[in-house]
Amino acid sequence: MREQKGMPVFVKVDEYKEILDVLDMAKAKIKEIRDTLGSINSLRNEEDAELAMWNSTINEIEKKIESIDKIMFEPEQAW
Repeated sequence: MREQKGMPVFVKVDEYKEILDVLDMAKAKIKEIRDTLGSINSLRNEEDAELAMWNSTINEIEKKIESIDKIMFEPEQAW
């Protein structure tokens, strides 16, 4: 049987209500998933910022140690 565009589709009222309920449930689940993904993304951004800060701090410490090492182990210059 071939469907023609624009032809009305007849559905029992109770089946129609059931379909609407399923669609509402699917929409609610999609919203819940989007909210969860948003939370995960936010946490990931916070973690990335924290890791960048740690990396920067480690770089600063490393530079200070190199400076101290240079001062301690290079021969003194005559003034």
